[in-house]
Amino acid sequence: LKSWLRSSQLCTEHSRAPAVVARMVERLTYRRHSRYATKANRCRTLRTPGGRLILQVVKKKAKGPACGDCGKRLIGFPCLR
Repeated sequence: LKSWLRSSQLCTEHSRAPAVVARMVERLTYRRHSRYATKANRCRTLRTPGGRLILQVVKKKAKGPACGDCGKRLIGFPCLR
């Protein structure tokens, strides 16, 4: 007990409360040019085997090939960029 705190000043009600430990949250920053949450800057959080949190950049979804005449999407072709 610290010298400035007397035993008469201790509250017995708080000493019986279970200890709740709040963990610090690891802050992540974008690794690319844009620092805002845009559609082109989407990221996933990953935990490395070493226990660190990192951001992995997610690529945009492609629209896929379309017909040159009517503009409809072609069935059976993969949507690649």
